Amino acid sequence: MIWLLAAVFTVTAASAQENNGQRERQRFDRTEQMVKEYNLNAEQAEKVKALNEQYADLFMMRGRGPGRPGGPRGMAPQAGQRPDGQAGATAQQGQPRGDRQMPSREEMEKRMKERREKMDAYNAELKKIMTPEQFEAYEKRMQEMRNRRPQMPRQ
Repeated sequence: MIWLLAAVFTVTAASAQENNGQRERQRFDRTEQMVKEYNLNAEQAEKVKALNEQYADLFMMRGRGPGRPGGPRGMAPQAGQRPDGQAGATAQQGQPRGDRQMPSREEMEKRMKERREKMDAYNAELKKIMTPEQFEAYEKRMQEMRNRRPQMPRQ
């Protein structure tokens, strides 16, 4: 029994370290990609790195962040359990999806608005760091990415 508990603890600790390393790599990879793609100088690279760290939550994998079911930085709430771990109904109301509740339309719209505002703030800071040509190339690349993303049908 003790060996089994030790094995479970070891696997859990290794998984947590791997997730932390993966988040760090994502931030580093984004900065490195931007340095290469937009030909940033050393001063710009340092500023972009700091900006990417400040806004790291914008760039984590969608649907897998903190407080989201299945996220690498938190445990998914179990069916009939609130995200804070207490028994009872889930904190979010809306349509059921599997064993968890979908957020309401209002909650989704609120989250999207907050994300857009945060992205606008990120872009405003980035615009101060980059030259006009670099920022234009960045905006063009972001538009291409938005165009490639599958669109969800409106109801």
